[in-house]
Amino acid sequence: MFDRDLIREILSRDRAWSLYALGDLAAGYFERCSWFLDDSEALILLYRGSTPPVLFATGEPALVARLLPEIREESAFYLHVRPEIVELLAADYEIQGLKHMWRMTLEASRYKAAPCEEVRRLGDADLAALRELYADGQAAGEAPDFFFPEMLEQGVFFGVEEGGRLAAAAGTHLVVPEEGVAAVGNIYTRRGYRGRGWGSLVTSAVAGELLRRGTPTIGLNVNQQNQAAIRVYEKLGFAKYCAFCEGLAECRSGDVTRTAPSKVTRQGSGW
Repeated sequence: MFDRDLIREILSRDRAWSLYALGDLAAGYFERCSWFLDDSEALILLYRGSTPPVLFATGEPALVARLLPEIREESAFYLHVRPEIVELLAADYEIQGLKHMWRMTLEASRYKAAPCEEVRRLGDADLAALRELYADGQAAGEAPDFFFPEMLEQGVFFGVEEGGRLAAAAGTHLVVPEEGVAAVGNIYTRRGYRGRGWGSLVTSAVAGELLRRGTPTIGLNVNQQNQAAIRVYEKLGFAKYCAFCEGLAECRSGDVTRTAPSKVTRQGSGW
């Protein structure tokens, strides 16, 4: 059985880092998760709503290390972990496409709103236009990595139009009011329309709406090499919180020890 309260207690020790995992406690996400706990001090999550699953970990590295034998039946997973956890995984997994990221967070006291007269709220009727906008960046590998229609339906999206089509948009990856978390994402400005500040406008509009709702924990992810985006976010009041890594981990060939440590508790099925 899941112990949602215990999982929430562990994740809440570092809400900014655990933002996405806290969102996964919500109905519709929780059922797709496998949780592994070590004596209530460390936690590994495998989110199985995507293929391969996404790996998240929190806790002291030495305690997370004791949980790793529990997931070694996984042939591959996408990483969402701190750099020190990548080092633990490197012995048994080949890490591909490693990206060094910043988790940035926003507090109401730091928020600096950008003018938003040109911005409008997007809804379900804008799905086709939003997909067309994101398709503009696919050839250059700039389109948002994780966008699903339900994000538009359940989240907060704003856009700017030019010539009858979307020129820029920003939204959310998740909004979970019951857990008090929201992740800003799906930000894109059409090629040929950049340099006008529209990315800042739409991102500001999303952040402002989340603050208006009283969301306690608001964050976003950005590649550490994307200095232009980082500057935009910092001008809006976002601040760097912690470094983390994304990438694909694939199990190396050969036998892998799968003996589970005695103090591990596996929570949930999700298999």
